[in-house]
Amino acid sequence: MSDTRRKALFLDDDADILAAADLALRRHGYDMTGAQSPDEARARLADTKFDILLLDLNFRRGDTSGEAGLTFLEERKRIDPHTPVVVITGHSGLSIAVQAMRMGAEDFVVKPWHNDRLIATLNAAIEQPRVVPPPPPPADLNLERSERELIREALSRHAFNISHAAKELGLTRAALYRRMEKHGL
Repeated sequence: MSDTRRKALFLDDDADILAAADLALRRHGYDMTGAQSPDEARARLADTKFDILLLDLNFRRGDTSGEAGLTFLEERKRIDPHTPVVVITGHSGLSIAVQAMRMGAEDFVVKPWHNDRLIATLNAAIEQPRVVPPPPPPADLNLERSERELIREALSRHAFNISHAAKELGLTRAALYRRMEKHGL
């Protein structure tokens, strides 16, 4: 085998799905490793660096909530945010797949998949990963500091014109003067 083959880990509890995916992926330059439980996937991930993770959202027969898969996705993205994840869903539906993408999955494929679509999705996820913006910084919940900063910003934007800053803040000039005095501005 050459070094150009990509390594994929597929977490799915169905051995037949894993076998079908293995055939399709091997034909298109991937070496696929299957895992039938989250614990087995964790062990494989600890031993090997994979180029991509394929993730079923349900690991128990009859479960269609997607909860187990979303929990695993959240864990993996926290541990390794750079390995692309493609969700493979059958029973969970599109709303769960969209939720997985909001949590950092690059894309999703619906079972039963078309092999060409599956391979194109995997290649795109590896070659052009989605840029997920970092979470916004935590808001300062201290009202005193927040008010002071808002007043300073409004004054700065209006070149310290009290009338314009007060209008922007929805205050009277007198109220703005009192608040400026309170905050030492």
